[in-house]
Amino acid sequence: MSAATSDSGQPPEMREEAPRRLLGFRRVALVELALFFAAALALDLLTGGTRFDGVQPHPFWLPVLLLTVQYGTGEGVLAAIVATLALRLGNMPEQLITQDVYQYLYAVSREPILWLVAAVLFGELRMRQLREREELRAGLELARKEADAIARSYRQLKAVKESLETRVAGQLRTVFTLYQATRAIDKLDEGEIMLGMADLIRTVMRPDKFSLFLLNNNTLEAVTNEGWDPEDTYSRLFEATSPVFETVIGRQKFLCVARPEDERVLQGEGVLAGPLLSEDTGEVVGMVKVESLGFTDLSVNSVENFRILCQWVGTALAKARQYREAAEQAVLTEGGALYSSGFIGRQAQFLAQLGRRLGFETTMVLIKPSGMARLSQHQRREVAAAIGRAVRQSLRDTDMACDIGNNGIVYGVVLPGTAVEQARLVAAKLERAVRATLPKQLADVRIDFTAVPVAGDE
Repeated sequence: MSAATSDSGQPPEMREEAPRRLLGFRRVALVELALFFAAALALDLLTGGTRFDGVQPHPFWLPVLLLTVQYGTGEGVLAAIVATLALRLGNMPEQLITQDVYQYLYAVSREPILWLVAAVLFGELRMRQLREREELRAGLELARKEADAIARSYRQLKAVKESLETRVAGQLRTVFTLYQATRAIDKLDEGEIMLGMADLIRTVMRPDKFSLFLLNNNTLEAVTNEGWDPEDTYSRLFEATSPVFETVIGRQKFLCVARPEDERVLQGEGVLAGPLLSEDTGEVVGMVKVESLGFTDLSVNSVENFRILCQWVGTALAKARQYREAAEQAVLTEGGALYSSGFIGRQAQFLAQLGRRLGFETTMVLIKPSGMARLSQHQRREVAAAIGRAVRQSLRDTDMACDIGNNGIVYGVVLPGTAVEQARLVAAKLERAVRATLPKQLADVRIDFTAVPVAGDE
């Protein structure tokens, strides 16, 4: 609504202040009436004091007609009464011999009666006009209010439409971003899942501050925190006796600061907290805690999304942990070209202890490529396959190649019955064989070969 309208929604040109009244009459009408008769009577005194008797039309018609037409019946009748008093009060004519009582009364009251009839007649016509004007004014005001309501409804509808358009466009972007973020946790390595989890939480929850805790010997330890300021005093460790640990891990309950009982448990540690729970096994692997979240972002939907998010990440971490434990027990690596680190560790210990009893040494050639983190998974498999082919082609059947570093960081070759001096010669021979076997695109990869003894536990 523009500034040209009043608080009631009516523009200034359509407003009319309520007239000030005295004894039911407009004050301005009383003032005008008093001024007129004061001037008229003063003029009458100067001209002989006959109250304008014999003047036609009588001057007192002027205030009667003007006030009646201007203000209506009430002020017109008042003007007629005042005019009658001004004319006849102290100015009654003598009755002539030729006049009977009725003729005398007619002569005395003719002007006052005409003034009164004119005031009532023209006054009612004026009042009807005023009533019609008020009805028109009320109708215009109602129409203006309806137009304002329609305009407000249109603006609200337009705002809702724009908000829905923005939300739909945002949802399309969010769906694509969410898809990208979910791919980041669709891994079998716990470290990669934790890195991708940060993007997933930012996409789904849009928090200002959040952290990831993993369960380690009945203790929650913070492994990732985002957005924390140096002056923040949030706990990085929750013991098994803490209320947060007992509620989130022990009772597997999701905490929200909007609930009074949960606020007492959180004790200022955050807004949301939930267990990382695997849907497949029911195992709890940790906790996600949101320390700061926008006021408008905290809703029933966001709490439910947080619950789903915790179960999603918890399931991914539990699967990665199961995969790691299974890989440690596996004999061969994923590609099948090398022995696994868990298997070869047990075998190397066995061979070292057996050699100590039977009098032979067991050594190992460590093969450590540099910059493997920059290589793709396929290129790492090619390096592992090249080492496996070199071992099969260049060494004895009893020599065993393995992946020591899990995912191609360090490789090794266990040499049963071989002294360290002989292992160095084997390392040089193995280096030449590996270089000859590597693909051309990986020929510049730096690889260190080191011979070390294998010490068995007593």
